[in-house]
Amino acid sequence: MRYMMLVKMAPDAGPPPVALMEAVEGEIRQQYADGILLDADGLGPGLEIRLTAGEVTHVDGPFAEAKEVAGGFSLFEVRSHDEAAELGRRMVQLHEELWPGQDVAVEMRPLVGPPAPAE
Repeated sequence: MRYMMLVKMAPDAGPPPVALMEAVEGEIRQQYADGILLDADGLGPGLEIRLTAGEVTHVDGPFAEAKEVAGGFSLFEVRSHDEAAELGRRMVQLHEELWPGQDVAVEMRPLVGPPAPAE
């Protein structure tokens, strides 16, 4: 099962502490070594393209009305929903330990389409 993890926080959260980034990098290295992490990266400001009442518009981010922003993503291949949930809990724990007082949400979303063909 493939799952995408989105790490979300307040738009004005500021840069994360160095200790948190080092811990996350260590987790990423271990997840790659374990064969469960397919890809991961930080996310910059977005571009929203919207179709409303037949009109296509686009807006460059950051978005002033956003209550939270996705700061990064990871794509996992896991055996179960429970394994995906545990990965999300671990990310929240790292934030709790190394960025106390900062609100964070981790969203785990299953990918529902077929996997990409192997090259």
